[in-house]
Amino acid sequence: MMRITRTVSGVKLQAVLRVARFVSGLSIVLLLINYVLLIRIWREPLTFISDEKYFNKTLAKILRPRWSGSSGHSQVGDFLIEELQDLGFIALRDELFDEKIFTNFLGIMNTDASSFLLLSCHYDSKFLKNAANYVGATDGAVSCAILLNMARTLAPYLRGEFSKRDDIGLLLVFFDGHESLNEVEEDFNSLNGSRRFAEVETIPLKNIELVVTLNLIGAPNHIYMSHYEDTFLWHNRLANIEGDLQKAGKLTKCHKLFHSLKDHESDIEDDHYPFLEEGVPVLHIVPHTFPDAWHTEGDNFKSLHWPTIRNMNAIIPRFVYEFLKTNRETG
Repeated sequence: MMRITRTVSGVKLQAVLRVARFVSGLSIVLLLINYVLLIRIWREPLTFISDEKYFNKTLAKILRPRWSGSSGHSQVGDFLIEELQDLGFIALRDELFDEKIFTNFLGIMNTDASSFLLLSCHYDSKFLKNAANYVGATDGAVSCAILLNMARTLAPYLRGEFSKRDDIGLLLVFFDGHESLNEVEEDFNSLNGSRRFAEVETIPLKNIELVVTLNLIGAPNHIYMSHYEDTFLWHNRLANIEGDLQKAGKLTKCHKLFHSLKDHESDIEDDHYPFLEEGVPVLHIVPHTFPDAWHTEGDNFKSLHWPTIRNMNAIIPRFVYEFLKTNRETG
């Protein structure tokens, strides 16, 4: 009986040891699998999901006649303030007077930071006497919506890890007074909002690491080249991000937007000029030529090239995220 008991105990012990070895081996396999998965996740670019419904809703709020002094102008301004607040920014109105009142809208994250990444566009539209319904889809509206969509896409990062930073802040500026007054086509009395911002140093210019200005985005068959030598590497990064996302299958079928080409002898006058004059590094995201419908009623929702817009909404958030992360590593 004792022998039988010992035999049975030995069998049980051997069985337990076999189970233990199996479990141990399985655990090691699972640990290796998890390690491989972690390495893979670490190596793969972080994916940000752009909410196209949010973008469309935002664009619809902006896509209206909004020349300075109009009701549409006031409505868009109120929308920008509310949206910036909802996105977690400290939202400010910055008013100036130059023949009429102009109002810039600012969204700031990490107000006490020692340096800032500034992204800008203009929200006002041109007053055209013979085109009362001109909404400037590519001329300001799409760029405004892209910046707000970027903030929405990066919200988990901006409100989480980034909000604890004191070495760098994020500043979104929606400039007023971009367009020349009344029906003057020449660049006369234009760029009022951005000039005022730079003159009074709403944010000390020495604290701005880079100004990124968006404009004239959304027309078909446009490409984007570098306009300044000192920011060519950042432009080149935009091109590389587009290539990476394309290879990963995360872009809409579209022609290549960003090219690693230098067009440093020409540029389109825009709200980055006042910063450029003061020696602030500028990255101008603008196509190589004006849209065909520029300053006509044809520059509307129906004329927009959605593959371009969708891909911009994927590329810009990735660029902003990488810039902010790189600053931490090199700062």
